[in-house]
Amino acid sequence: MTSTRKKVLITGAAGLVAGILRSHWGDRHPLRLADIRPVADLAAHEEFVQTDIADYQQMLKACAGMDVVVHLAADPSPAARFYETLLPLNIMGAYNGFEAAREAGCERLVFASSINAILGHTGDDVPWDAPIYPQNVYGATKCWGEAVARVYADQHDLSCICVRLGSPRFDQGGDWDPDQRNGSLSARDCAQLFGCCVDVADVDFAIVNGVSKHRRSYMDLEVSRSVLGYEPQDGTAFPRTGANS
Repeated sequence: MTSTRKKVLITGAAGLVAGILRSHWGDRHPLRLADIRPVADLAAHEEFVQTDIADYQQMLKACAGMDVVVHLAADPSPAARFYETLLPLNIMGAYNGFEAAREAGCERLVFASSINAILGHTGDDVPWDAPIYPQNVYGATKCWGEAVARVYADQHDLSCICVRLGSPRFDQGGDWDPDQRNGSLSARDCAQLFGCCVDVADVDFAIVNGVSKHRRSYMDLEVSRSVLGYEPQDGTAFPRTGANS
């Protein structure tokens, strides 16, 4: 897929996934990095804006002039408490991301959903259109975010792609059993997947699964491949290596 340079806002920029994107993307896109925590070691193509996603005006300022918003900011803990963090960050913060992207005239919002939205399904290769089945309130907030994405795609012509993200810590050289069900993805697969979400054209709305290629996978790859052109390079379907690149 040919990449066109787009101005990309990444929220939650001090977190794990944002760090993966920054290190693997290089200067592929000009990046605005938004987080309530400082982000260090900025490259020439990066700028930092301190942003509380629960504050709408701060989110609107962060979105101004951007083409694509990669909305990673949230409390990522399945044990997170609703009134303390899930409500301000995962509910209000998610809404603020969509609404600020719309008001600022952004083309697309890529929403970091979670495997937790469908974790109750017990079979392998759960498709994107299986009924939502969260096992915790954190997962329920991600289902809500996916629903808001559908509204903004349908009612406001904001291109929205929701990524049901598995743990981005898979190590091709690690200690894993190919016969065990696996829902993780490697750093380079994570970077490729979100890169496809930024670059792909003519997508009004999609829910895609963020997982590497596993012999037994929690989530299937059909839509991630057909809609985005994503093709994982790692996973338990491949031989173990000495190190993951």
